[in-house]
Amino acid sequence: MSDAKLITGGGASIGAAVRAPWKALGKREVGTAIPSQDGAAVGVGVIVFLSVVEIVLVDLLLSAPWARLVALVAGLSAGYLMTGFAVALSAYPHRVAGEALTVCYGASFHARVPLSLIRDVAVRRALSDQQRTAVINEGVLSVPVMSTTNLVLKLHEPARVEAGRTVGEVQEIRIHATDPGSAVVSVRNALEGKAQAEAVKPSAEAPGQVPAWLRRLRWAGLLVLLIEILLVTTGLLDWRIAAGILVVTEGTLSVLGLVFGAAFISQYRRLRRTGQGRRAALSEAFYSLLPPPIAEMVRHEVSVWGILARAVTFRTQARPGDKALGRVGVNWQAGVLAVLLAVGAVMLLALVGVSALTIVGTVVVLYAAAAAAAFAVAGRVRPHTLGQEDLVLRWGLHHSAQIPLTLINRVQVAGQLDNRPAEDGFRVPGRASNVLALRLDEPVEVPFRLGVPRPVTSILVPLADVAAARALIEGRHSEKAQ
Repeated sequence: MSDAKLITGGGASIGAAVRAPWKALGKREVGTAIPSQDGAAVGVGVIVFLSVVEIVLVDLLLSAPWARLVALVAGLSAGYLMTGFAVALSAYPHRVAGEALTVCYGASFHARVPLSLIRDVAVRRALSDQQRTAVINEGVLSVPVMSTTNLVLKLHEPARVEAGRTVGEVQEIRIHATDPGSAVVSVRNALEGKAQAEAVKPSAEAPGQVPAWLRRLRWAGLLVLLIEILLVTTGLLDWRIAAGILVVTEGTLSVLGLVFGAAFISQYRRLRRTGQGRRAALSEAFYSLLPPPIAEMVRHEVSVWGILARAVTFRTQARPGDKALGRVGVNWQAGVLAVLLAVGAVMLLALVGVSALTIVGTVVVLYAAAAAAAFAVAGRVRPHTLGQEDLVLRWGLHHSAQIPLTLINRVQVAGQLDNRPAEDGFRVPGRASNVLALRLDEPVEVPFRLGVPRPVTSILVPLADVAAARALIEGRHSEKAQ
């Protein structure tokens, strides 16, 4: 096989990780950079924090000076190496330079793809459940970020990949870019022989999108608070030094509080300008200040009590005038579990007696009972509904997707189709005897892992009465078409 049909590269490289911090601070390379990660500031901060904690704790456990010195060198080396792998995610982007496109995943994978092999490039999002950084499966090389690819490179003919442990023949390459639209333009310009820009500039932020600086700052308050708790409560420092650190960290948290307050007001106004209501804008502006995992946890906790409050007052989340799709009852398994947990909490307090430990245990068990009860009635409180202009799908305790009726191209029963979603599809969580398949003309964003939106063009909805739901949607769709 000629070099033109060979894609070469390598796997994980310690040397690349060691060079990454210096590369990030150095001059830009020639060609066009196509970033695949938003940044590594959070990862670097967490690694540095954990490395400091580990070095301090190990130093306290050792007594011999030589052992403490060896542990210090080992800790610093391991911390630098892990920091290098984190920094490499942004220091080594995909890059178009010369006659090739270099596909990278930090210091863990790189492959040089000759431009002469690339027939076309397009934006197409797909999910991957692979365990390795880069995998070849059925002629497709997949290099995802957070299990997602959004850029497809189609080759003129099959080519052989030899990149570390990733070896095989491919006809298509799927990668991830932070701005796939600009990445497509850059690759197509290279294919057409146009001059390359210095770097891909991100497109303007969509209305309501969290600014990049705020995304990087969301973890700062939590990290400062954790450092404060560690240094003050463990007694690692003299109380005078600890008091000084307390003043500094509290001052830092106060400054961050002012910054987050200004960001909250700005984000709220931006969301209101997009047409969102006051409640929705307040909610989204608040959650935009939190890191995604913590925001998801807070949403979950708030939703538990919100669902129970609606169930007690016999209300649902359906809007006035909306029609429910399908018959949704109570999840009896979750309901029985809630009753058993509540009885167990009462018995724990009655049989063991009142103490600090039993009170804490009772509160934990009662919360578990409340969460189970919320899951039991969630289907009734949060039904799928059909409105005048859109279809609203709801699942779990707080996830939902709003689909304009004008985008629905076909409505089918999934019994006539494959009951599993396609690469550009999504299956709404739930159990039912039948599944309704919605085909869309344009992508619609649905919340995926940790609430991160994902565009899809087909949706599978489990329903008890698929025929009635299909007739209702098609009838409303016909009314809108007239």
